[in-house]
Order: sequence, then structure tokens, then C-alpha cells
Amino acid sequence: MRILHTADLHLGRTGKERDIWHQWEKVIEIALKENIHILLIAGDIFDNGQAEAVLKKKFVISLNKLANQGIQIFIIPGNHDLRQGNALTDLELPGVNVFYKYTVVNLDKIALHFFPFKPELDGQDLVRLKQDISAQCQIGICHASYITLPEVFSDLGDSQAIHCPLSPEDIRDLNLDYLALGHYHNPKQWQVGKTQCVYPGSIEPLSFKEIGPRQVFIIQYDHGLRVYPIEIGYQRPYLCQDIQIPKEDIHALWPRIEELARDLGPCFLRLTIKGVADKLLSQAFQLKAQYFLKERGIQVSWQDETVDLGWIEEHRLARQFREAIHQRLAQSPEKEFWWQVFYRGIGLLKYCENVDKKNKV
Repeated sequence: MRILHTADLHLGRTGKERDIWHQWEKVIEIALKENIHILLIAGDIFDNGQAEAVLKKKFVISLNKLANQGIQIFIIPGNHDLRQGNALTDLELPGVNVFYKYTVVNLDKIALHFFPFKPELDGQDLVRLKQDISAQCQIGICHASYITLPEVFSDLGDSQAIHCPLSPEDIRDLNLDYLALGHYHNPKQWQVGKTQCVYPGSIEPLSFKEIGPRQVFIIQYDHGLRVYPIEIGYQRPYLCQDIQIPKEDIHALWPRIEELARDLGPCFLRLTIKGVADKLLSQAFQLKAQYFLKERGIQVSWQDETVDLGWIEEHRLARQFREAIHQRLAQSPEKEFWWQVFYRGIGLLKYCENVDKKNKV
């Protein structure tokens, strides 16, 4: 028995529609190539509960490719599927099963326990729902938050999306061999007692929190359980870069922008710009660079951590510090060292002023 586990497709996500669909086509290809018997989708097939009819029809056609090859498809809703509606209506076709209440599917030696998403549930609710089924391999499928992993708790907490919280005690009480999860968007595999737990993550990066190639997981059961990931890459990753303004000259930064345009393919890029520059010149530079990179398929968002030259002129201590550093630059061969001292010192002075302002408020 070979099972493919994926989740968090988020079909229809604004601005990512084509990227996500190309990734979904990769999942379909893997299911056919790897001789999969069952496809498990652990929630968030669509980005919201009001998915467009054209998109749903396209998705159904893609599922039929698998069903026509004898692959069974099992789906549970996630929180996005049920947001402002139900995007999974009309998906139950021959070979395609959508579960809205706890259900056990017994497949000879394997029992599949489906726990559909409900916002009011927690881990112990799942334990109470689970039936005792005689099977050699027990697999649970749910859309939930494993709150013991700091990265999961932090990410979902920041998004106010800690739904169906699970603890290690809950997982032990469920007494499963494999827990097929959805909801957290980065691939994650770990073990609690005898239970192998897996978040496959989103099939395409959807934010700057989602780093690295995307994955799906194959579960193989013959005389024992084996689990292994398959990378499916991505279409347009989210990348972060820091760029430092050389020697107070924002225009000297342009070769770095050209280098990024050469080295990066289409992506979403967060550029953190650091150093010292005239505020208006810095803003004009950012607009020019953003347009230049956009023409090459790179969508830029800026995080401006520069210190304005105008602020330095108005701030007596900062102005004196700058004059002292410039004297050192004129006298010392270690110019790069003194530039770094300057950036660090000016940054600390600006930080202290900001803290002082907050305290006064």
C-alpha cells in the first residue's frame, strides 16, 4: 500500500494562482509515477470557502486523472476551505471522498482515521472521537496545530490561527502509527512515541515565512511503515537579502541590484537596506530598483533600516561621531574597519533615540 500525503494547496490564492496550479500538477504527476494507491489531502485545498466555479471544475478534472487510474482520493476540509462558505461542495465524485465528520476507513491492514476541521476541537476531542479499530497500521488525518514545536506555535500564533491545538500527550493518546497533518506551511517530520508526525507544508511558498523547496510525503506499508519525502521545488520562492550602502553613496549600490537581477530568477524578494543616505535619494533609489527588478520577474518589498544624513546633521552627538570617523578614514589604512564602526555607531545612536522617544510616550 502506497499513500501520498499532501496539504495546504490554497488553490485560488490571489497573485499565486498559476504558481500553485503548476505545483499541483507536479503532485498529480508524482501520484501517477510512484504507483500511489491513495492520495490524502489534509485540508486547505482552496484558499477560501467561495472558490470560483471554473477553478473547482479544473480541480475536479485533475482529480479524475487519478481516479481513472484507480487511485482513491480522501479529503478533509481545512479552515480556509470553510471560510465564508464551503469550497468542497460538489467534489464528491467516484473515487473522491470528502469527510465532514469523524470517519474510519478500514483498508485490510490499514485503518484511516479522518478528523475533519472544526474550530472548536482540541487534541483531547480527537482522542474521544477515535474508535478502536483492529488494524496493523493506524493513520490519522487532521488539520491541526502542534503547539509544542516553537516554530509552529510562533508562526500560527502570529497569524492568530492556532486551530485544534495538539500536544505530545494528545498524540500518544491517539495511539497512531502515522499522523498526516495539514495547516502549518513548512515541511516538518518528527516522532512522538511510536507515531511519525508529518506536516508536508504548502505546495508553493505563500509568504516570507515559507522557506525552501516544497515537499509531499509517501507512506508505504508492507511488513512495516516507511515514510519518505519527495521534493517538488517551487515556482517563485520568497527570499530575503540584506544590502549595505557603500560609504554613504546610495548610487554605488546599483551594481548590487544588477547582480541580484542576474542571479535570481522570478521570486518575491524582501530587501533590507542598511547604511547612511539622504532620505529622498534613498527613496528615489528604491523606486528605481523596484521597477528595474520587477521587469525581470522579481517582486520587491523594502525594509528600510537606513539612517538619514539629514538626521545626522541635526543630531549633535551623531554629527560629532561622523566627523571623528571621517578623520580616522583620512588617516588610517583600515578604511573598511572604520566604515563598519561608523555604521554600527550611527545605528546604535539612532536606536537609542528611538527607544528614548518610546519611553517618553
